[in-house]
Amino acid sequence: MIILLAMDIHQIEKQALLSEPFSPDALKLARALYHTYINNDEETSMEIKLHTIISLLGLQSSKKAIEYIKELLDELNEPLAVKNFKFYSDIYELRFITFCKYTLLEETLEIELSEEYLLAESHYMVDSFLSN
Repeated sequence: MIILLAMDIHQIEKQALLSEPFSPDALKLARALYHTYINNDEETSMEIKLHTIISLLGLQSSKKAIEYIKELLDELNEPLAVKNFKFYSDIYELRFITFCKYTLLEETLEIELSEEYLLAESHYMVDSFLSN
């Protein structure tokens, strides 16, 4: 006698996760962080000199520039709601995820990109933007 077991296979459903598009500078920063992540053998923890980010964005080095970078990081960290999200072996009916955790120091940005966000961006987002 053959017994067939029903396996619950997780289906990935592409979703429109961004409620509104990011500003051009936020996109530029996100893509630069993503490419740094790729170039660093996909290490999610990074330390980046602030003057590098200031130059990337074409800003003058000042307290206003640092505040602007913080605003961009906060914009990128608006939580995304992902339905039926599978992360490792856990499946979440609804999962809220953010882009990163960061600390702005005097001369550097310590940042850790979210593995959940990277997975959602590459597999769940209709509106993916990092690798474009």
